[in-house]
Parts: sequence; C-alpha cells; structure tokens
Amino acid sequence: MCCWYSLPTELLIDIVNHLPSSAVRALAATSRSSHSLCLPALFANVILPSAESLHSFALHVPRHYGQYILSLSVCTERKSAQSDHLSPTDALVTILSTSSRLQSLALSLASSLDPLKIIPAFAHLKSVHTFDIRNCGSEEDTPLSERLAVSLAASLPSLAHLRLSRISRSAACVDLCDVPYNVPIAMHDFDIPLHPRLGADLALPSLLTLPTLRVLEIRDTWLGADSKLAVNSDQSRPCIEKLLLTGNMYTSDNPVLDNDAYTAWVRACGPSLHTLVLGTALAPKVDFVPLSPSLVSHSERELSWDNEETELPPISHLHIDASLVTVDTLSSTMEVLSDCGIARLTISYGDGTSSPEPLGEEDEFARQCALDDLEEWRDAIEEFLQSLGSGQWHALRQIEVAFGKDVRAMWEL
Repeated sequence: MCCWYSLPTELLIDIVNHLPSSAVRALAATSRSSHSLCLPALFANVILPSAESLHSFALHVPRHYGQYILSLSVCTERKSAQSDHLSPTDALVTILSTSSRLQSLALSLASSLDPLKIIPAFAHLKSVHTFDIRNCGSEEDTPLSERLAVSLAASLPSLAHLRLSRISRSAACVDLCDVPYNVPIAMHDFDIPLHPRLGADLALPSLLTLPTLRVLEIRDTWLGADSKLAVNSDQSRPCIEKLLLTGNMYTSDNPVLDNDAYTAWVRACGPSLHTLVLGTALAPKVDFVPLSPSLVSHSERELSWDNEETELPPISHLHIDASLVTVDTLSSTMEVLSDCGIARLTISYGDGTSSPEPLGEEDEFARQCALDDLEEWRDAIEEFLQSLGSGQWHALRQIEVAFGKDVRAMWEL
C-alpha cells in the first residue's frame, strides 16, 4: 500500500486542490509537512468580512503567506465602535504589498480609503484581472468617489473585468446644476493625485480608455451627467465586449438625462461591444435636452469620436434583468436598440450569469409569482413580435424568458 508521503509532490498538491476547504484545514493540522503542503490551498481564497478581521489578518498572518493569495474579498464595515481607531487603508496596503499573485480583488468599503496610500499599492498588482469595488456605507455620509474608483482601476495593468456599485460622482467631474437634488456627490476628493496615464481625467467615462478592460458593470450609480458621452478620436477606441447597466435608486427631475446617458454609454463602447445587460429601461431620444454648456463642452473635449452622434454599435446578445425592469418598458427599450442587429434576447431575474434555480414545491408562492411574471412577459413579447414590420429585426434568432428551471418560454425565429 502506497504511503501518503511517498507520493510525488505534484500529485499531493493536485489532491489537496480537489479537497473541500474543511478537509484541507483538517489535513493541514496533521503535521508540519502537511501544513506546508496545504498553505497554497488554505490562502488561495481569502475572505475578510469586517474591519476587525482585516486588521487581524494584516497583524497576525505571516507576510510571506501573501504569495499564496489568488482571490481577496474585503469588507471594511466595523462590527464594534471600539474598532474605530483601526485604519482599513493601512491594513489593506500591508496585505496587498505581499500579494504578488493576486488575480481577483473585491472591496466593499464602508468609508473611503486614503488615496495617497492605496493607489501606489495597486500599481504593484500586476496579475489582477477582476476588480470589484462597492460602497457598503452611506453615500450621503461616506461617498465613494468616482475619481478614486477610476484611479484604482486604471492602476491595474491587467484589468479585464470591472464591477462598480454605488459609486458617487465627483463635484470635480460633473456640473452640479445638472445633478438631481437627492443624488449624493463626492465633494472633498481633491486629495486624489494625478494618475500617470489619465492625469486629472478621472471621471467614470475615462474607464472606456483602459486598453485591457473587456467587461464593465456599473450598478446603482447615477450616470445622468453622461448624456453627451463619446470617445476622443485621438485615444484608442474602447475594447469593452460586455456592458452591464442597472440604473440608480434616485429619482430625477429630468429623467431624459438618465435615459440619454444609458444610451450614450452603449454608444461610447463602440464596435467591440457584443453583450449588453440592462437593469434599467431605455427610451428613445428626445429632440431637446436642457444641458448646461459647461458639461457639454467638457464631454465633447474629453471624449468625442467626432462632432456628429455615432450610431449604436452592433450587439449580438441583449439580456434584461426582469427583477429591475418592468415589462411595460420592453417596447421602448427594443425601439432604442432596433438598429443594433441583436441576435439573441434573454430575460430573467438577475444579470444572467447563473442558470435559474428550479422552484421547489415548498415555495409555491414564489413559483406562482414567477408564472405570473412569465405570462406578462410572454404577452409583451408576442405583441412585440406582431408589431415587427418587414425587414425589422432581421438578425433576431432567439428569445428566451427564464424565471426558474421549469418556468420558461422560448421563441425560435
């Protein structure tokens, strides 16, 4: 019978990588050699759910263990008022400084970070391809500035997938006259230094100039200031292949600005875009939108392919999040995207990244709600299909609505 320790090291590592985390921890406790063998698996995926755990990890875990971290998820929300003296920025910088192999980073911030400390730390993260940053605190009291989020993202040389949630627009980047009264604005973010490549242009639209970025998700963030968004012809065109927009939670005195802004983001992504995920409805552009001259000039100066408005790019796949978009807005959304050559339309609860779960018999109420929603969307789609004229939507081949593994409908065209 073969002894465990007589097996080749490569085989031992492969076995450990296939064990559940609880089994890896148990194996690591059996001997020193097993502990060393299990270290890469133990620290490959690190989750720090509070400011206290973040501080404890930075203080007590040997720094050379950072080389094993591939995925890091951090929340800076404090569990106790007694931990107010802890500095999330210093602790995070300590961990990132040794995480040379980090590939995925998620930050859920209860307050902003010190930009003079955290931005230089990001420049050393050469392998991070996925970055998730969100504000888990109060936007009114502790806004997370777009200038900080953009500077951090632009500091990651291999960034391909960026998720933003509840990011506050900066007073330095938007015209305050065009901001609805109830939208929180970051007013005191002037300590954010110039970026080596972007300089002072740290508004959200500058993300479109990042050469490695392929997937951009913007959730619960006000984009109404971007209704004149485009991209400068002197800059490289965006390489965004997938864009997700969920709208925002704020009412607007001028909803036209919001509608035009969502369309402008789609247009600015350019011909590389092939997948669009919407958690907000789109509406046709009106002839006149009151907009302050200062905002128009800023947008046209910084981000403009040409003086005339470009067409919407071709989009092969459109996904609609039915948990955020009402069925009565389907026709207006499809009207806006009618020239995009969409081949596939999917509708489900969520962003479509995971398969719908089957609804069990014990959850009969949820199942009935899903069936009711399915019927409403089925009626809206049938009405949409009947309204199509000759030559319209010639590229559309499939429509699928799925609110559960057994609650779905499909149209093959």
